[in-house]
Amino acid sequence: MYDVVVVGGGPIGGYTACQLAEQGFEVCLFEEDDEAGKDVICTGVIGTEAFKRFNLPRTAILCGIKSIIFFSPSFLTFDYTPSDTFAYVVDRHIFDSKILEWAREKGVEVHLGRQVRRIKINENLAEVEVGNEDSSQTVQTRVLVLATGIKYQLHKSLGLRGPPAFLQGVQVETEVKDLFCTEIYVGSEVSPGSFAWAVPLNHRRARIGLLTGKRGVFYLNNFLNRRFKDRINEPNPKILQKSIAHGPVQESVGDRVLAVGEAAGQVKTTTGGGIYYGLLCSEIAVEVLKQSFRKGDLSLKQLVKYENLWKSKLGGELRAGLWARKIMSKLSDQQIDMIFKFIRKKPKVKELMERKVKFDYHSDLISFGLKLLKGFIWG
Repeated sequence: MYDVVVVGGGPIGGYTACQLAEQGFEVCLFEEDDEAGKDVICTGVIGTEAFKRFNLPRTAILCGIKSIIFFSPSFLTFDYTPSDTFAYVVDRHIFDSKILEWAREKGVEVHLGRQVRRIKINENLAEVEVGNEDSSQTVQTRVLVLATGIKYQLHKSLGLRGPPAFLQGVQVETEVKDLFCTEIYVGSEVSPGSFAWAVPLNHRRARIGLLTGKRGVFYLNNFLNRRFKDRINEPNPKILQKSIAHGPVQESVGDRVLAVGEAAGQVKTTTGGGIYYGLLCSEIAVEVLKQSFRKGDLSLKQLVKYENLWKSKLGGELRAGLWARKIMSKLSDQQIDMIFKFIRKKPKVKELMERKVKFDYHSDLISFGLKLLKGFIWG
């Protein structure tokens, strides 16, 4: 019998397990892959604020991001270069593995290569069937934390629904030349209503990808041929793709169960990044679980406090991102070019925009941008 079983050994699951063990709970974590963070499809960009707030593993940092150049459909540009490094690019294998190592050091019982196949919620406990190719077993726990990323099969078996929509993230990691800082591209030929990126890892390798609603591989191939054909030094780099939760799940809690991270749709609706929001909500989950154990109540009625708290904290950000995407999808390439021209001619406007920039919170910048658009495009 465990106090908590965590399903999923990514950074959010590992961090949640680590916190709970620090509070004295008996915690067990199951991860279906044999290695944490192996072959994860992720750009690996995490804001510096996250490293400060959550004391994340700096051994995973590959490089810092100090400047971004934005490209319009006709390749007009403007840059964002604050005084300090504002984000890091990490090796997810090292990042995820280190957080799990910390969890083990705090006393978490970590099992890799073990898949949770079935969950049964009873009145006084939950039964969890776990197995691999060779064997299976059933363990008991007082409460479950689902940190399963974009896998929602267990949610469905418990009567919980997944996110309202998904985006596609597609990316290559390859050798590239003449890439001196992070580049961001927008336009209908790049990714309608969204954006593409090129993030250098060192002086010769980079991650190049885009976020889109559909046809991700088509758009990425088109983008690479159009913009990077003469800059990529290796033929036919392998395209990796994944689905990304787009919007919060309707229910992130049930009797003796709660979901954290992408399993709850705690993902930026602007960029598709989920680590900061997941870590933030993990701390909320741990605090609510502490209170629930103290009261001896792990029912939906008690655990719903977690859902109310995290949606209150992040709901406005998630809604703002959804609105921004809808508006971006309606802008023509000509209108986007006009916006770039306007910003280039108005340094004070650019300065005001930069003051609104926060790496993990975008609603202030979106609100400012919408006011500009209202007056600029629609008069």
